[in-house]
Amino acid sequence: MPWTHSTHNRRYWDSVAQRNWEEKAGLRRKIKDGFPYLEESEPKIAPYLKDIKGKRIIVLQFGDGLVMLSCAKKGALVTGVDFSREQIRLAGISAQECGVNLDLIEADCQCLSSTIPDSHFDIAVAEDGVFSWIEDLDSWMHGVHRVLKAKGRLVVSDHHPLTSCLQVEKARPRFTASYLYQMPRILKASDGTPSSVVVLWKLSDIVNAALKAGFVIEHMDEFVAPGVEAPIPGYFLLVAKKTWPHPTSRGSAHRFGSASSV
Repeated sequence: MPWTHSTHNRRYWDSVAQRNWEEKAGLRRKIKDGFPYLEESEPKIAPYLKDIKGKRIIVLQFGDGLVMLSCAKKGALVTGVDFSREQIRLAGISAQECGVNLDLIEADCQCLSSTIPDSHFDIAVAEDGVFSWIEDLDSWMHGVHRVLKAKGRLVVSDHHPLTSCLQVEKARPRFTASYLYQMPRILKASDGTPSSVVVLWKLSDIVNAALKAGFVIEHMDEFVAPGVEAPIPGYFLLVAKKTWPHPTSRGSAHRFGSASSV
């Protein structure tokens, strides 16, 4: 099933992948040498990725690949999924640099490949720029639920939806858009990179999609980045567990089509 925005966003991520990869070269070298990247840079998800040697982990929309590489350095059996062919290529180079093995799959996480077996992974991880790129929350959640084992866990750390409609000026938040307005938006870059399309989901949309897919919410948190002082959260943490088989009914309540330009 094609998603309207994926083609635009794939072009965008292919175009910026090399630049982003080069910017993270120093962190990759540190991870290769044993730097505790998860504990230092991702302290909210780190406790769920502590004792993972031999565990099967799928990293969704892996982006710069640093979480994926860190899990592999800890001895996990890691599969990375991303729809950007360029990010897949660069992740392969990163794995060689860090001396780890990764199973890399080029796919849209809204439609996980049938080559990924059911009930296969212990943990699914996604972080830092996840749901704003997702057009169909239900399909994303159902797919993750399918590939997790019974009692498998979904761990997501993502930008808080409030950051899309609030600006903080002199420690005072100011709304720049409605939090309740969820239509997709086209983001036009000024540096010549292709346009991209984002969806500004509410936090309740994300939670309800997880529940609808069959997850049980274990924990949620709203927080700011370490060392940052702000009156609103910049990020949220969602931890959910698969406790029963994949639901047979699939709705499309959390899906959008056309986009508005900003």
